[in-house]
Amino acid sequence: MSVFKFRGELIGHTSDVRGLCCSRDGMLVSSSRDMSIRSWKLDKGTANTSAGKVYTKHDNYVTTVVFAKPTETFPSGLILTGSNDNLIRAFLEDESDPVFVLHGHTDTVCTLDSNSNGLIASGSWDSTARLWNYDSCIGKLQRPGTTIWSVSFLPQPHPDEYQIATGSSDAVIAIWRIPSASLGRGSLAYESVTPSRLLRGHTDCVRSLALLDVDRLLSASNDGSLRCWSLDSGTCIAEFYGHTSFVYSVAVDPNHQFIVSSGEDRTARVWPIPEVGVNSMQQLECQQTIFLPCQTAWCVVVTVDGDIAVGCSDNRIRLFSRNPERQASDSALEAYDTELASFQVAEGTLGELDRHNLPGIEALTVPGRSEGQIMVIREESGVVCYQWSTCESRWVKVGDVVGSAEHSASGSNRILFEGKEYDYVFTVDFADNMPAVKLPFNKMDDPWVVAQAFLHKHNLPQDYLDTVAKYIIKQAGLESSNISKDSGNEFFDPYTGSGRYVPTGSTDQKPSVHFPAKEFITLEAINVKLVLSKLKEFNSTAPKGLSDKTLQLVENMSPEMSEENALHLTLSILELIELWPSDLTFPLLDLLRCLVRWHSASDAIFQPAMWTSILRTSGLEHMKMDVGAIATLPPAEINCSLFLFRLMTNAVAADAGRVRAGSSVPASLPLIFEEARHLVKLFDSPALDIFDKKKNHVVALATLVHNLAVFAYKNVGDHSTTITAIPTLRGLPGLCVRMATSLLLFTAPKGMESVTHYPPEVQLRLLIALATAVIASTPVPTEGTPISAEAEAALRLRRACLIGSAATSSGASEASEDVLTGWERIRDVMQFWTQCKIAQASIRSLETKLTGGFCFLVRAKIGELTFPLAAGSDILKAPFSLEHDTTFATDDYDCQVMNQGAEPFIAIVHCCYTGADLNDEREWTSEDYREILRRIYFR
Repeated sequence: MSVFKFRGELIGHTSDVRGLCCSRDGMLVSSSRDMSIRSWKLDKGTANTSAGKVYTKHDNYVTTVVFAKPTETFPSGLILTGSNDNLIRAFLEDESDPVFVLHGHTDTVCTLDSNSNGLIASGSWDSTARLWNYDSCIGKLQRPGTTIWSVSFLPQPHPDEYQIATGSSDAVIAIWRIPSASLGRGSLAYESVTPSRLLRGHTDCVRSLALLDVDRLLSASNDGSLRCWSLDSGTCIAEFYGHTSFVYSVAVDPNHQFIVSSGEDRTARVWPIPEVGVNSMQQLECQQTIFLPCQTAWCVVVTVDGDIAVGCSDNRIRLFSRNPERQASDSALEAYDTELASFQVAEGTLGELDRHNLPGIEALTVPGRSEGQIMVIREESGVVCYQWSTCESRWVKVGDVVGSAEHSASGSNRILFEGKEYDYVFTVDFADNMPAVKLPFNKMDDPWVVAQAFLHKHNLPQDYLDTVAKYIIKQAGLESSNISKDSGNEFFDPYTGSGRYVPTGSTDQKPSVHFPAKEFITLEAINVKLVLSKLKEFNSTAPKGLSDKTLQLVENMSPEMSEENALHLTLSILELIELWPSDLTFPLLDLLRCLVRWHSASDAIFQPAMWTSILRTSGLEHMKMDVGAIATLPPAEINCSLFLFRLMTNAVAADAGRVRAGSSVPASLPLIFEEARHLVKLFDSPALDIFDKKKNHVVALATLVHNLAVFAYKNVGDHSTTITAIPTLRGLPGLCVRMATSLLLFTAPKGMESVTHYPPEVQLRLLIALATAVIASTPVPTEGTPISAEAEAALRLRRACLIGSAATSSGASEASEDVLTGWERIRDVMQFWTQCKIAQASIRSLETKLTGGFCFLVRAKIGELTFPLAAGSDILKAPFSLEHDTTFATDDYDCQVMNQGAEPFIAIVHCCYTGADLNDEREWTSEDYREILRRIYFR
């Protein structure tokens, strides 16, 4: 594909450009926070553009704009706008006044769409989507407690029925089927709170929807990903990872050559169209990353000619074309590259950055690993950010790195924001379902004046003036005595606490309880049509095919299938497992992992002899004898292993309830727990590299470990009868700790550019699994009864040591060193995610909560001995104290030894330093220290 290059920019708006649409060939319309919309004319054969009409009849920000296709009533079509004043306006192209205004929404209208019949769909912060027949509301779709960020008309499944998709702040895409006869005006308007289908997969707000074709829908999310969905099966059939922050907009080329998206990471990214008929999840790689000299790329659209237009936070619209005739002149291209290179990138947006260990300019001689990869280097002029362009095979400078809000603001650390320099630019989160916004501030400004302007700009209630001003005072480190207004009450951060502004009206949100997890996750989404197509294709070449009756059962497969039909289908598949070669069996395994929800089907699948045959098909049976053998598996068997991991995941979820119900132990569980013992060997070996960057495999493995940990938590301890029936259950929590730890280390990013190598649900599920398994391994001594401070400290230390043991590196000389080294490895991973600003907020908060349950082990030295110390524990008691050298603080160090294996683990109160000898005025020998340790150890 040809490379998109800068075409030009459209200048006229005086605030962020939030919406774009193409009204007709050669015509572009934009909406802005400056309370206006503008039309622009684009020349077809050159890069020339010209400004058209300005429409200013709005009372607040214009958040979205779409073009309604021509109809009998309006043969030229309509320009539709949504605004923060809760209204929808319709304009004719050549008239400044709206032809009608739609009243009904009670909060910001943030998304619009229209269909060929003249119907309009709108979505709002008021938790509703509405249908309009020009000037009348004829339907209301409600998703209580959410913001409807996106709406899209879908192909009509029936002439008498409309189909609409909505994307919302709860990470769900809802599909609504509405009988056209039920739509009416006024009190007769259709209302529904029950979608016909929910599409789940995103882990954060769904911000944009775009119809790819009659069978597929695209979605963009704050979780940093795009997804492609089958409208027939409701399953996700393709994923697009590459953005490093929120994705706000997705659009499809009218000529169906590419997809483009834009977001908070100041990029527009070009993607290929997913292939049709592929029977597995497609992982699409970015073809081109277009960096922009602005902080946010709010919206993107593709013109009729296939050019890309991006609405930016610096009030401009930037155009890109791959047609040489419409690309800018060489001098204009050079000027754009200079503007891009001089853009000031806030250090805080690049995650953790060690300025003292950055590579030099020589690093630019090494090609990048992937399109859009970011590298930060040190040049004579300072710290510089580069992006790898696969299309041009070179590193492109995309900005100079400057100090973030956390750094003191002076000199070159001043930050450029919207064309002005500031001492600070704070990043503020209104709520989980709202994009982050910027709050610029100079030290010489009055915080109250800045706060008032901030409220006006973002349409916040006046009640927040006091809170926002105090937020600025605290974040900028200003002395309250120098502030012109009395500080008043204690400061509360309105953007992370109960006082924050939430568009849906809810301000008191309790944090989610992540662990211990008590619910299983299933991987049951399946495209039956594609599977059936593959089965019919393979039937003609396989040694023995499926009967017509069996194929009919596959075609009619659904969760409502009878137990009898499910068993018949399962037995028919199992009969062919050993007969079909590995390169043909994957659709059979794909069906089995869904059929396992029926008890009789599960029992048939997990008959020992049959289970061995299934393992052999995937190559996992060879692993029992030689874990290294998996590294030489042919691609077909590696592909089959994916469906085996999903099968085991679903079996644990489906059959766990049978144990809790008091029936006999299902055949599946003992076999899966035994298989987990062998998987641990795989996780601990270099052979695991075979799954490197295989996102679907890693998601399946992470989900399997999650479900095993949940089962262990629910059944270990009080349920002694279960342990008697399944002896391998006793060691399951420890296995889960080892597997979760190994996978966390395996998937740990090697740098900021690899944060998105795996979907965010991998980290979330592994962290939850690790915490749940640790709790199952080291339960609170008496359930529901408060424990003493000493017992709690001992529990935290045991859990830290358990994690360290699971993550030990090979070749350590002694047990204590093993545990300490292992703990340091997993600690580094946890701290990376906690501080990674481009990671999902849910991952960061979960990491913080998880690490709060452990003592942090640090490395300290006593004489010649190195020990792991539990830092910061001020509640452990001891019979005597050690005094350190007088050059340090005069606090005593109370010591207590805990017997963990063969080595003592010492917890030191207020451990202020590491890596130093503990000496008093008398020079103690190593034998003196050993004697002290013996006295504590054997007291």
